[in-house]
Amino acid sequence: MRVVTNEALISRNRRISHILFFVSLAGMGIGFFYTWTDPVNSSSISCFILPILLLMTIASVRMANTWIREPRPNTALNEALKGLGHHYTLFHYLLPAQHVLVGPEGVFTITPVWQDRPYQVRGRRWYGDRGIMRRIVGYLRQDLVGNPFREAAFDAQQVQRMVNKLAPDAGIEVQPLVVFTSPRANFEAEDPEIPVLYADPKKKPSLRGYLRDQKGAGRATLALEHMDQIDRSYGLITREDLGLAAGYEPDEDEIEDTDVEPVESGPAGTVYIVRGGSLYNIGVAFDTVDEDLEALRAEGTTDLELIHTIETDQPEKLRAFLHRKYDRKRQKGEWFGLSKKDIAWLKTLEGDFESIRG
Repeated sequence: MRVVTNEALISRNRRISHILFFVSLAGMGIGFFYTWTDPVNSSSISCFILPILLLMTIASVRMANTWIREPRPNTALNEALKGLGHHYTLFHYLLPAQHVLVGPEGVFTITPVWQDRPYQVRGRRWYGDRGIMRRIVGYLRQDLVGNPFREAAFDAQQVQRMVNKLAPDAGIEVQPLVVFTSPRANFEAEDPEIPVLYADPKKKPSLRGYLRDQKGAGRATLALEHMDQIDRSYGLITREDLGLAAGYEPDEDEIEDTDVEPVESGPAGTVYIVRGGSLYNIGVAFDTVDEDLEALRAEGTTDLELIHTIETDQPEKLRAFLHRKYDRKRQKGEWFGLSKKDIAWLKTLEGDFESIRG
């Protein structure tokens, strides 16, 4: 399965959430101290400033629930659908809906629900947040479930418009899904308006089980040329460029030598990993890395940091191996959305290609 994640958006929103929280917390602390020490002059200012700081705190909590709280929706969905195969593509925070799955069974929007308390779903109604105190506390914590069906229907509508532009005569109907991502989630559904599922494949009904039940339904889906149009419109490398149309895309732990496109050994060189913003470039230099860095800056990437270099007698093979290993995290060209764990592993690499691959 190919996973395309807007890592830059995730990093930006996580940073904004942290900034909002600490700024509002510090502001409220200063405001309360000022009110306590000078109540006469501070009363009018406090009445104006403190409500704004409270709203900032609530906004930061809401953002933290989406972008920081574990398990994050994109992580939970990746685990839930891991190993589906190369016919599937999962988009996170890139298309008109936050999570979109494209596969042989059709096009699906996935609306995540992270709440872990019990809920009941009957028709289009959700139950589980009753009681005045529960609603007040839930509002402050921003953990009321509301009605995910409304969001799911809106997401499907937005993606449907995109699909109709890409494939106007294909008869593709975007299908909305609501998925509980927390491993502690629990719900009871009776004739739900939209399918409600668990991300955890061990629970029923699960997202993976639902897709399995849809096999053979004969629903229209996006073709490879449509997927390439999406890639191009968002500046992503296409399947044609990756060569995925000719073979399958393995998971990271399934990389074998036969999965790497054959590259003839050439002169010795240096494989380098460079950070630019929230993405990482894996490239190769045969002279000096500085020249390649200057070329990247000339392309518009000015904030660069050299993370690691690997001197090897087979630089092209090593670069091809690393590109193939991180295909599912590729964002654009040689730029990848790598995790801290990925970078930690890359920093351990040294020596020839065979020792690294082995």
